[in-house]
Amino acid sequence: MIAATMPQELRTADSSPPGGGSRALLAGLIDYAGLFPPAERAMAEAFARFLAHRRSDAGWVLARFICPIARFGELEPLLAGTEPLPAPLRIAALGRGGATLEEFKTGVDADAAAIEAFGARQRERAVVDACELRLPAAGGVALAVEHAWRRLGGGASGPVLSFEVSLLGDWRPRLPAAAAALRDAARASGRRRRLGLKIRCGGPDAAAVPEPLAVAAAIATCRAVGVPLKATQGLHHPFRHRDPRLGIEVHGFLNLLTASVLALVHDLPVTELTAIVAETDPGAFRLGGDQIGWRDHRADAAGIAAARERLLTGFGSCSFAEPRDELRALALID
Repeated sequence: MIAATMPQELRTADSSPPGGGSRALLAGLIDYAGLFPPAERAMAEAFARFLAHRRSDAGWVLARFICPIARFGELEPLLAGTEPLPAPLRIAALGRGGATLEEFKTGVDADAAAIEAFGARQRERAVVDACELRLPAAGGVALAVEHAWRRLGGGASGPVLSFEVSLLGDWRPRLPAAAAALRDAARASGRRRRLGLKIRCGGPDAAAVPEPLAVAAAIATCRAVGVPLKATQGLHHPFRHRDPRLGIEVHGFLNLLTASVLALVHDLPVTELTAIVAETDPGAFRLGGDQIGWRDHRADAAGIAAARERLLTGFGSCSFAEPRDELRALALID
């Protein structure tokens, strides 16, 4: 088991350099959200930091730059100033959304036009390979998913679509309804894993942090219906811990990853997934070599890779330095 203090105490006999389980677990894990709170950096600074992180020795942990579609006009001059790259930069585009179904559809139509124009102009430098949309609060979830898929994701090279559902308030009927709509759309289109669920794990105050049961239920629901999951916000640190500013315990990204891997490999019930999500003892986790584990449960590199592809695909963070440094302290990256 690993402990939670100094790096030399974190290295276990089965720890290894990036590769095997660590590579399968962490590669392309983080989408950089430097434009958003609490960092809320200006576009030029956020993009410069993304490029610097991407070129660093830990750049393999980084996947995409998250940018609202409405701010593409700020991003494009910065892209024009970048040096030629071996492959286009990956962009996760945030859609406009809408409170009602009609507002949502109008926003999706505008998003589709903007993404198409952006792609035509930036073909050599950037590609929008993911698009995130907040589902309308007023209902019409199935129709919203259908319209978004038709306008944004229907082509062979369209972005992966993630639809945000809130885990606050009365989330119990909301979560399965959204997941079922995604499952049905994926079946109808024949494009498995191109439509997924997105959850928000934190926010500016204590009321914005969902309970462990809600997060565990999202993992279990996505596993059950066969759709991928993306998480965002409040996941700067590996393990669940008390946030002194908020005055409550907040979520850890390794808790979520471990729960997702073990959910897929061992078909764990929601009660056990909740215990993993809520675990505050880093010593309860086994991380390193070609495996991941929590207490008596283990998964190997093949199980880790399957979970990253089919269940929790990654998370967005306004900071890359914090999770990177703590992963280094855990000896999971060099």
